[in-house]
Formats: sequence, C-alpha cells, structure tokens
Amino acid sequence: MSRTLTAAVLAVALAPGLGCLQYNDPCQPLVADPDSTIGYLAEDVFLDRPYARHDNNALGQLAADAFRHAEDGSKAPAELGIVNGGSLRAEGLCVTRTVVPKGPLKKGLLHEILLFENAVVTVNLTEQQLVDMFEHAAAGLYLEGQPILFPSGAFLHVSEGTTVSVDCERPAGQRVVALQVNARTVPLPPRADPSIVYRVAMPNFLLGGGDGYGAIFKDAATDLSRNPVTASRAEGKATDANLAEAHMRSNYSTETRALREAGRILFEHCARPARPGVP
Repeated sequence: MSRTLTAAVLAVALAPGLGCLQYNDPCQPLVADPDSTIGYLAEDVFLDRPYARHDNNALGQLAADAFRHAEDGSKAPAELGIVNGGSLRAEGLCVTRTVVPKGPLKKGLLHEILLFENAVVTVNLTEQQLVDMFEHAAAGLYLEGQPILFPSGAFLHVSEGTTVSVDCERPAGQRVVALQVNARTVPLPPRADPSIVYRVAMPNFLLGGGDGYGAIFKDAATDLSRNPVTASRAEGKATDANLAEAHMRSNYSTETRALREAGRILFEHCARPARPGVP
C-alpha cells in the first residue's frame, strides 16, 4: 500500500467510533527497518496540536532545516525552509503519541509524524509574498490568556538563521513585527521591488494552495521565472520525511549532538501551550 493511500486509510481508521483493529494494513510499518535509531532528541517533543501549530517545535524545525539544505550543492540553494504545523501528526499507526521522549528517535516514528510524503520544492518569492506568507501563518494565533482550542495547521516552522517576531495584540495581517531571513533583515512593510527575491523551500502541499496559501503563492510552483526546483537525491525519493531523516542522521547522530528546540518564532502577547514538567 502506498504512503498516500495508507494515510487516507489511516484517517478513516482513526475516525471516532472506528478502531484500527479493523484495518491491518495501516498498522504495518511505513518504512523498512522502522526500529533503527536515526538520531537523538535532547528533550521531550510534544506533538499535540498546540505544540505543533502554536509554538516552536524541534521536529518541525528539523524538517525546515532539512528542506533548506536539500539543494545546497545546486546553483540556486534555498536560504529558508518552512513546514506547516499541520504536517506534524500525533496519530501514529494505531497509536497516538502526544509526546516523543528524549533520547533515541526511531526511523519508523519520524515517518509516522511526517506522514504524507510530500515532495519539497524551492522557489523564488518576492518580499511581499514572503511577508504575506508569515502574516498568514500568524493569523490564527490566539491572544495571550485565551485557550488554544483549534490552532491552525497553516502555522509555519522555520529553518535555522530565520527569526520571526509576532505580536498577537495586533490584528491579523499586521502581526509580524520583525523578520530576519538567513541574516537578511526584511523591512516592514515590504518593498514592492519584484527583483528582490528570497529562495524558499517548502512542501508542495503549500505551493499547491494547501492551508490557504494559494492566494499568496499563486502559480509559483509552475512559473519558470520563479525557478521552481524539486528536491532530489541519489537514492530513494526526496520526500519531506526522507529529507528530515537524512538531516537527523547527519547532524544529530549522538547523545552529545542531540536535536534541541530553538526559539525561532518569537511571540508577544500570544497564548502559549503549557510545557508539562516545566514550572
């Protein structure tokens, strides 16, 4: 069964009132050697929606970093990688995991978290598109003091070298108060000059209009002037999960080099999910 079909069947199997004991295929590992260790986590990683869609998340940052570096050897490498929080899934194969404990990270588990096997595409975005993208990502954030009930999957995790400051007291569409992309300070409001571009790597789900990004990206995935490049690798498919796995193996392979969450999205006056065990 293909990964895409498995994901669709899994969604049905996990629907209320149904149990995956009725569906044997979705309970089978998605990859060969699922119990192999691909790297280490320096701390627990929470996967409930408030942590995946309303806060920094180490595994979201891992994926964004992997996307950014996927085409480092090309003529037009990315300077920013992004992944939507909705891509991080807590619903595993017949087991829902709200937390991934610190320590070794198994190959099969990472592929269950990044379930949908999206291709990764790098494109040129104008400065206006870049800022509009982050405004859309911040539009669904809840104000400080409010419960985080239905966080938006459009929330974006970003790669190393990028910081986004958002203020939830400001109205949607005006929440980004500071933005730096790979040491480039982005002026706010953005400049209208179409020659100023940022090379951004992302899942093709977003470029195809997923999570409401269609009005921003438009035809960037097919517009040759945007230089769209689909990530590739010598062996296997260059999907989001495979790229993240390779990046984990290369950069966080031992307990002394374990993956740790970074504060890349900076929140002002925004609700924050409570961290279990943290005073």
